[in-house]
Amino acid sequence: MNKSNETKVLILGGSGFIGRYLTNALSKSGYHVRIPTRNREHGKSHLIILPNVEVIQTNISTTQNIDRLFQGIDIVINCVGILHENQKNDFQKFHKTLVDRIVNSCNTQQVTHFIHLSALKASTKGPSAYLRSKAEGENIIRKKLNSKSAWNIIRPSVVFGPGDSFLTMFAELANWLPLIPLAKPKAKFQPVFVGDLVQSILDCINGTEKQITIDLCGPKQYELIELVRYAASHSRFKSKIIPLPDWASYAQARAFELLKLKLITTDNLASMSVDSTCDTPSDKSLKTIESIAPSYLSKMS
Repeated sequence: MNKSNETKVLILGGSGFIGRYLTNALSKSGYHVRIPTRNREHGKSHLIILPNVEVIQTNISTTQNIDRLFQGIDIVINCVGILHENQKNDFQKFHKTLVDRIVNSCNTQQVTHFIHLSALKASTKGPSAYLRSKAEGENIIRKKLNSKSAWNIIRPSVVFGPGDSFLTMFAELANWLPLIPLAKPKAKFQPVFVGDLVQSILDCINGTEKQITIDLCGPKQYELIELVRYAASHSRFKSKIIPLPDWASYAQARAFELLKLKLITTDNLASMSVDSTCDTPSDKSLKTIESIAPSYLSKMS
């Protein structure tokens, strides 16, 4: 059963990569969508013009602002997350403290359904601060959300599609560098297309299974070096990829941290020590990188 019509959906992180695709899909399906942003005018014109979409300028770092945002909302979808920490933003702030505020406001405002995007292999015993913080956020939802409210936690592998920061980043590097020294070349991923992730969210909204966690992967597994070579094959230089041993991978990541370059961190390396792949067979009808990526990577060379 489609729940659109008068259903009101709040998307936190609605102006980000995944959020933009999700907002467009919900708008097309007739949902009323509310998106908070710190700067309504900057780069948000593509959202403002969509039918049934309300873009509100606010700061979601305070409980008072979140409570106001949640008034009259039926479904909350949290797409907020970071891969790199800095002096102002850390994993605990976005993956734990913010989730706690969201859950409290869901309870206060009687939100009926909360959908949360986490990360594949999130675990309180995970090797990285990123994966541990994601697991802590999940546990808050399971323990504190009103028992009458539905919730879904979706844990995707790396997400790709036009506008992504994964394949696109490597293709951009290959446009400028004839050689790319690659950390953790044997790390495994099972990339999922952003359109398939959005469909999974829509399925959660319209489905009957509530209070479940979903691991979401694409149909194929790859080593990181395979993905980078594929991205580079669509670049200007067709760059040569140089796989780095672990000690050199760590040295590279540490150098980037000292230079404040958001390419890879030592915590990212720790995350990649666990395969970002699903333990059960994935749906073979999901889109592959080979069927989607050439359409946007080829435009970058």
